[in-house]
Amino acid sequence: MHSNSHLKKGADWCNVAVVLVCFAALILCSPRATGQVSAQQRFPIIAGITVEGLSTGADMQTVIAYSGLRIGQEARPDDLMTAVRNLWNRRTFKDVKIERERETALGVFLVIRVEQMPRLRSVTITGNDEVSIEEINKAIDRRNGDIISPYDEYLAREAVRALYVKEGLLFAKIETKLTSADSLNYYDLELIVNEGVEYHVRSIQIEGNSRYTDEQIASAFSDTKTTSWYQFWASSKFDHTKFEEDKKKLATWFRERGLLDAEIVSDTVVYDEATESVEVRLTINEGMPVAIRSVKFTGNTIYPESIMLARLGIEPGEPYNETKFYKNLQVNEDQSDVTSLYADNGYLACRMEPEFVRSYPDSVDIIIRVVEGDQYTIRRVEISGNTKTRDRVIRRELYLRPGDYFNRSALIRSVRGLGMLNFFNPEALKPNIQPVDKTKVDVVLKVEERSTDTFNASVGFAGAFGLTGSIGITLNNFDISEPFSAGAGQILSFQWEFGQASRLRTFQLSFTEPWLFGQPTSVGFNIYDTQQNFNFVMRRTGGGVNLGRRFRWPDDYFRGDWSVSFERIISNTSTFFSRAGTQTALTVSQTLSRMSFDNMIFPTAGSRFSLSTRATAGALGIGSTDFGKVGFNFDMVNPLLTIGGNTRLVLFLGSELGYVSGFRADTTIPPGELFYMGGNGLGGFAVTPLRGYRDNSFAPVAADGRRLPPGGRMQTRFVTELRFALTLNPFPIYLLSFAEAGNVWSSLRTADPFGLKRSAGFGLRMLLQPIGLLGFDVGYGFDDDPNTPGTRSGWQFHFQFGR
Repeated sequence: MHSNSHLKKGADWCNVAVVLVCFAALILCSPRATGQVSAQQRFPIIAGITVEGLSTGADMQTVIAYSGLRIGQEARPDDLMTAVRNLWNRRTFKDVKIERERETALGVFLVIRVEQMPRLRSVTITGNDEVSIEEINKAIDRRNGDIISPYDEYLAREAVRALYVKEGLLFAKIETKLTSADSLNYYDLELIVNEGVEYHVRSIQIEGNSRYTDEQIASAFSDTKTTSWYQFWASSKFDHTKFEEDKKKLATWFRERGLLDAEIVSDTVVYDEATESVEVRLTINEGMPVAIRSVKFTGNTIYPESIMLARLGIEPGEPYNETKFYKNLQVNEDQSDVTSLYADNGYLACRMEPEFVRSYPDSVDIIIRVVEGDQYTIRRVEISGNTKTRDRVIRRELYLRPGDYFNRSALIRSVRGLGMLNFFNPEALKPNIQPVDKTKVDVVLKVEERSTDTFNASVGFAGAFGLTGSIGITLNNFDISEPFSAGAGQILSFQWEFGQASRLRTFQLSFTEPWLFGQPTSVGFNIYDTQQNFNFVMRRTGGGVNLGRRFRWPDDYFRGDWSVSFERIISNTSTFFSRAGTQTALTVSQTLSRMSFDNMIFPTAGSRFSLSTRATAGALGIGSTDFGKVGFNFDMVNPLLTIGGNTRLVLFLGSELGYVSGFRADTTIPPGELFYMGGNGLGGFAVTPLRGYRDNSFAPVAADGRRLPPGGRMQTRFVTELRFALTLNPFPIYLLSFAEAGNVWSSLRTADPFGLKRSAGFGLRMLLQPIGLLGFDVGYGFDDDPNTPGTRSGWQFHFQFGR
């Protein structure tokens, strides 16, 4: 027992000793015990930096600065990683490495090894036919000296591919190839284009339709169409982007026919490489036609519901038509919509919020919530951009005045009036409405001047006169008080026309002030001397004064023009209508007209008609000439297609009728007052154009069938033109196709409305300032040439320069 106790006590002391030894060891190993000062791990100092891999001319110090490293700092690993990252972010190197070159007592010497990105020297494009080199270069947007990385090559390929997708070439392949050009790291980029196949629409198949045929539904598409062999003017090229737009148009087409629930369930395009065509398959669900059960307005306090319903023009029970509904609710062509009630009386912020309630599957209740808003007055009307035209010339065409309530229709009419001046770029005539506070707005009209004065040099070939032409100048924005500054809107014109071998000669000088004393009253004069020698020799010398006024009733598109002229007529020809010798004539004229065109060169909306009467006073014993003349013209334009906010495709319809007769049995009608027709209308007197036939070739036929010399007492002409504007700024250029018919007759008795000469063709017009209107037409006359009966007129080329 005693020995065991001693053994136990010895073991306890051993355990204590071990603990003490370990504790002492910890204390001895402690920095505080050893007296050493704690310090961070130290890295070698950067003693030098060099750069390898730069091309000739590159600056090594610039690369070092971009890295962020500097001599004297420690070469920490995280700083070296940051330096590599900094150089990568410059996007000028394909590879970046930082390595230790050597280490001495001074520190470590680093070398930055880089591989530079290639720089572009030139771009070459091969294999492109459908897309021009200029379009491709604009799309890739790369210039000499630019860095061209693999990602830049990818962007270039995608940009070119997008151009071909736009052209309908979905399977075009674009490859890029870089070729070293010199030792300075410049490369030539080659774009290799494989355009692939241009697909055309072979068929459009519709499934699920029961109310409308496949052809009727496919007619809703604007660009995705099939064509027949004879439709040489149409295109069936398939464009996937336009196909997506056409599907939206189809949805609108359904809603215009009351099919509110109609939807495209699925669509499939099947490509056939063998025939280079596609088959479009659509599965649709037409749904049930929906009629309008009721229409109600709520929130309206200014106007009663009855007036608003009358403007909406929708009767209960009629099929829902989305286009008609929103046009009559928000804005339509003649500003007779519901919103115009408010917008024309200062309620600029008025909103119409329709809600459609489907009580039954086949009917809908429409509840229109009216948010009337505040009533605004015009604080200021500001004009900018007019470097030539005076402010007063612009303001007199405006229907907006400071202090008036804002009027949307008046603003639209003002813009149209400025367009009719033809002093400004029509595409830039966009007013800006700037709210001042809750009750006032400023109207800012920014205009862009364009040249309006014309040096009129026209050349043509008329069958009657041979080579014809004119030289003159027309100042359309003249100022007689400051002739070298101009800008007052006055018109000064001088014209000299000539024909081959003195067959035609005309001098004319005219001046017009369109606004006399600040009122819409025009006044002017003209003097002239005309001599012509074809079939008859005639010289007319005279002058006249004219007066015009814009009316307020029935509307302010109407105007009246009156003129009094006196002339002396010398002729060596006696005909059924005229006598040889010297005649005098005092002529009084009146023209009542209405014109609402928005532009004179390329009108896109509106109409124009005129009723003119002319009479000489020979029957009253004043002068020796005795006749009365009536003319009627009517033209209208209907917009068909808008691109980029501007109307580019329009349909033009025109008609022209005229009749002249004497007041007495022994009447004297000057040859120049008769009606002539054929060709391009060039000539020293009023020749009515009819393309597809020779110039001035129409001759009337007497009641007994005898062919009379050119010049009839009655004429009729009808024309249809489809016009497409290629550009409107800086000068208009448009293509046209036409169909027209017309004829002249010797009297009312011989007039035959079914005996019109017909033609069709195409042409081009462009306005080149200061030359004027340049154009040509190619027409095909379907009927006999008036000069050679039994021979079809056929193709005729008509050149116009300055008309």
